[in-house]
Amino acid sequence: MAIVRVLVAVACAMVLTAPATAATARQDEYRPATMTMRYDVEGLTAAVHAPRTLVGVRPLVFLPRGSEVHALEFASRGCVVVLVDDPFALGGHRGLWRALGTGTGPLAERFGGFAGHFSAAEP
Repeated sequence: MAIVRVLVAVACAMVLTAPATAATARQDEYRPATMTMRYDVEGLTAAVHAPRTLVGVRPLVFLPRGSEVHALEFASRGCVVVLVDDPFALGGHRGLWRALGTGTGPLAERFGGFAGHFSAAEP
């Protein structure tokens, strides 16, 4: 009888200390690590928040400076976010990113790894 009690105690200990499947993160709660970079090109300055690893084509979002909280949230959900310092120069920023999408332009040297990994919806 003593051996049965020991086996039951060991089994209970194993069940109680085993990791629960409910403790693992759900797929929709996954947040990739993000990175932040800046550029100052042709008088256009901006901060770029993006997932640290770019896989596939990600949405490209332009936001005005001061929206850092939203930018970090979008980046953690997989978007490439450009925080522009001057919202009136948005067309210039879009032009820089259009050129980068083809692997050319002034952003190509520093942000070349982004080429082919973002998509901007045209207004």
